[in-house]
Amino acid sequence: MTPIADRIRHSWRAAFRRWADRWIQRRGPSKPPLSLGYRQIFILPTGFGWIFGLITLAMLMGSLNFNNNLGLLTAFMVAGLAVNGMLVAFNTLHGLTIRHCWAAPVFAGEPARLRVSLANDDTRPRPGLSLRSPTDKVNFALDYDQNHEVDIPIPTSQRGWMHPPRLRIQTTQPLGLFEAWSWFWPEQPILVWPRPAQPAPPLPVRGGGSQGHRTVAEPQGEDFHSLRGWREGDPLHLVAWKQSQRHQALLSREFRQEQSEILELNLALAPGKDLEQRISVLTAWVLMAARDQRPWILDLGSESLGPGSDESHRNTCLRALAELPK
Repeated sequence: MTPIADRIRHSWRAAFRRWADRWIQRRGPSKPPLSLGYRQIFILPTGFGWIFGLITLAMLMGSLNFNNNLGLLTAFMVAGLAVNGMLVAFNTLHGLTIRHCWAAPVFAGEPARLRVSLANDDTRPRPGLSLRSPTDKVNFALDYDQNHEVDIPIPTSQRGWMHPPRLRIQTTQPLGLFEAWSWFWPEQPILVWPRPAQPAPPLPVRGGGSQGHRTVAEPQGEDFHSLRGWREGDPLHLVAWKQSQRHQALLSREFRQEQSEILELNLALAPGKDLEQRISVLTAWVLMAARDQRPWILDLGSESLGPGSDESHRNTCLRALAELPK
């Protein structure tokens, strides 16, 4: 297929998908929380169902041609069984409640685990259910008056907020002659963090490349810092008597508590050929600093985050890196 024909095919497919999405959304609620109604459930024969229908039609036509009453009775019984199976397939989805659908943030390239919470508030079980995405399928069943959560992977490729595709919940119960399904969309996008650099350069000794890191010292610590001149109000146990005698002046000892070094991770000074590579390196540095529990400041030019070293600061930095303009 030529490139022009391939582009035309893709454009037509995308246009049809947009039209189908708008048509489905006009039929009723399409995002959780929702309860599946008759306007949101679609049903068609399966491949086996079409073959079954053709065989039943041939049985009916042959019985009519040869005036075979037993054959007519069999054909009508089989057709009634098929219609009953269609109703059972429809009722397996009708009234099913989809409470919410969400996914925790992941790094670009890793599959997002989209978690769908379902509830069966009816008194009948719902066997043979399937949840499908464009790339995966998960089978499950619901007992009566039961809540259930289903995880389905969604591939990711780029950092930022990703709008997940529509999902399809379906069943072919009880005989596999008909397939009933319904479409829905997750109610919120998925946050995709940048992909960490592999292999990652070591943490900078200086902030992002050329700026020095900072050391914070607090007075009144436990580590001896220096001698200074005695000031009125200094307690007597801080007076350095021997040194004072040697220097012929009253001196006091000063103690400070040295704090850990605060790393300065600067986007503009991070190594990399382009913005995405620098973001990837900063992502790896944030993970390394969090793993080592070293406090850091993330300088993105437009904003500065930190200092901090806990998980909340880590997630805030990763989100800020993911939301940087591309």
